Amino acid sequence: MPDQPGLSCSVNTTQHRAFGRLVNLQFTDGLLLRLTMAEASTLSFALVAVRDGISPEREIYMSPIASDAAFLGTVRDDGMSIAGATGTMELDWPQVGLLAGKLAAAID
Repeated sequence: MPDQPGLSCSVNTTQHRAFGRLVNLQFTDGLLLRLTMAEASTLSFALVAVRDGISPEREIYMSPIASDAAFLGTVRDDGMSIAGATGTMELDWPQVGLLAGKLAAAID
C-alpha cells in the first residue's frame, strides 16, 4: 500500500520461509517491523482501541517474533508517540487511524 499523506510509513507483505506471510511496517526513519498476520491484526485493533477511547491503555508495546525491533507507542491526548530507530515520531489521531487501516488492509 503506498504512503498516504500525513503518515511517514509504508506497509507491504512478504513471504518468510518459517513464519509464512508477514506484514512489513517500515517508518521513514528506518524502523522496520516484521509482523505475523496475527500480530498485525492485534496492533491494528490496539491502535483503534486507544484512538477511540475504548481502551484505557497509555502504552502499546509489541515485540514481533520475526523482528529485531519492537513497537513502542505512548498514548497522548492528541495522538501517539512512536519510538523509532532515530528518535520519536509523533502521530495525531487521524494518522493513528491511517496506520491501523494500513495494517488491517495488509492482513489476509
